[in-house]
Amino acid sequence: MSKFSFFGKHILITGAGGGLGSALSRALVELGARLVLSDRSLENTASLKSTLSEDATIIPIPADLSVPGEAENLALKTIDVLGHIDVIINNAGVGYHALMQETTEDRLRTVYEVNTFSPLALVKSLLPSMQHRGSGMVINVLSCAGFIPIPTAGVYSASKAAFSTMARAMRLELEPAGVKVFNFYPGPINTSFNENAFRENDRHGLHACGTAGTQPKIIAQKILSAAVGRPGDIWLDRRSKWLALIGTIWPKLSDRRLLPLRDAALLHRTEGKPPTQRRWRLWQLETSSACNLDCIMCPWKEVRRQNFKTGDMAAETWAALRPYLPETRSIDFSGGGEPLLQPRLPEWLQEASAAGCKTGFLTNGIILKPEMGRRLIQAGLDWIGFSVDGATAEIYRKIRKGGDFRNLCENISTLSGMRGDKNPFIMINFVLVPENIHQMEEIVRLAARLGVDQVNFKQCDVIRGEHGKGYGLFASKEDRSIRRLKKKLGRARRLAKSLGIKTTAFKFVPDELPVCDQDPRNTLFVGHDSRVAPCINLANGGPSTFLGKEVTIPSVQYGRLSDRDLMELWETSTCRFYRTRFEKREQAYNAVIADSSIESSLIKLKDTLSAAREAMPEAPEGCKICHYLYDI
Repeated sequence: MSKFSFFGKHILITGAGGGLGSALSRALVELGARLVLSDRSLENTASLKSTLSEDATIIPIPADLSVPGEAENLALKTIDVLGHIDVIINNAGVGYHALMQETTEDRLRTVYEVNTFSPLALVKSLLPSMQHRGSGMVINVLSCAGFIPIPTAGVYSASKAAFSTMARAMRLELEPAGVKVFNFYPGPINTSFNENAFRENDRHGLHACGTAGTQPKIIAQKILSAAVGRPGDIWLDRRSKWLALIGTIWPKLSDRRLLPLRDAALLHRTEGKPPTQRRWRLWQLETSSACNLDCIMCPWKEVRRQNFKTGDMAAETWAALRPYLPETRSIDFSGGGEPLLQPRLPEWLQEASAAGCKTGFLTNGIILKPEMGRRLIQAGLDWIGFSVDGATAEIYRKIRKGGDFRNLCENISTLSGMRGDKNPFIMINFVLVPENIHQMEEIVRLAARLGVDQVNFKQCDVIRGEHGKGYGLFASKEDRSIRRLKKKLGRARRLAKSLGIKTTAFKFVPDELPVCDQDPRNTLFVGHDSRVAPCINLANGGPSTFLGKEVTIPSVQYGRLSDRDLMELWETSTCRFYRTRFEKREQAYNAVIADSSIESSLIKLKDTLSAAREAMPEAPEGCKICHYLYDI
């Protein structure tokens, strides 16, 4: 940066008393600028002035930008003392930590006044003299939070998103007048910003980037160095840029990355470690491999036949897991069988819930009687999924042999009526197969009648031998039949939205991910027989079909809890290999995304995603022929 780029310039800095504002002020004084320092109180700016050079031109002007009209008053006072302004640095901001349901109107308006309305008003008031001279500069300090829905930061994110859009439009509009607009996204900064934020119910400040941030002095230097170049949107932190880009083009992945923050927000008063500090994101526990139904696409029939006498997880296996409950965020008590056949299920659920774990399981629901439903609710069950692959008794019986459709619907409706405040969250899993694809809208209507919260449209993605083979509706490339299916699914999801029911769905054509939802870096699968593995698919290998090709899934396990401690298994060479390989894949993928332009055309965006996939190391054996890694 040229030492004289800001020499003699008249500069107004808002939020000058804060960490970044103070660092910017110090740097600009060294560059010979003449400053108006503004903050909420005169004490803040006067204290800063006392630490700066006595020869510098520094004028403190207090201004509470949370008050409507104060920005215009600040502009008038600034013109009175300096005559004109060459550079406006919109640095003032206020945070707000609250669930959306906790927000208050007064604080919402205050946040918007400081973060959105006041900086715009300040620019509008000082702009005429810049336009008259044909020169000027506006530096806006923005946030990646404006691009992603960070739990407990909804209002702050929205206020930053609003001003970000205005600032980007301003940059284009003012360019012909000779006024340069720089929009900086600095990423996390190590200041007291979060400590000074508004908050409801003692909410913690959550960080999407998971870091304390960069020192203000370094950020200030980066801003002033970049401000002598071409105006535009400038990202100073690669991880923040990646999160913002993914939040824009790939919201499903963004939401998945934010789930730990959501859980931390909802469980922040839980005793023990908060969810974000726990070692494991998820345990999938096969509490039982036995099942009371015979479904046409079930891939685990052979496994079940081999273990029909030992299908329930032993109490000794749970005892080996119990000491590590405070180290996991969420436990799915599902496996290859029916969890309700495990007699200790309510007891284990209660223990996990007491340790601060989010709990749930997938069931066929046939044996879920009212008394069991009450026990599960009392145990603290957070969610329950019902496998309902037909919207009528006729189709249901074809797919789930041995099931009773009427009984199942009664059980779901009864459980829905028992709960309070929609806890547990109730879902229906609808596995798409040729026999039921015409019922996608019907299953949504059924879910509405039964009091269900969400419908998950799943693919028949797991195949072992002939079990599950030929039922998948996905393909390696999109064709006319796939487009018809996507339209049907789209209609069903729109209907669900109109009825207030959430939906999820997998893709119909492969799209390789850096890592699947069964992410071995922070999850593990424990079989009914105490085997610990990356996931259920790798725990039970064998002949399979991958996108129409005959393949063999390897059997991968870290060992057994009956022989070794869980932490010993977590540190085995096999476990470390899977964790390391997927970490390298995500790092390589993210690096390409972070280096791309956030304002890319659709064609360039596709090229970027393709380049990101090509940059990844090869997936481990088994994973590279698993449909989960390709989002189908």
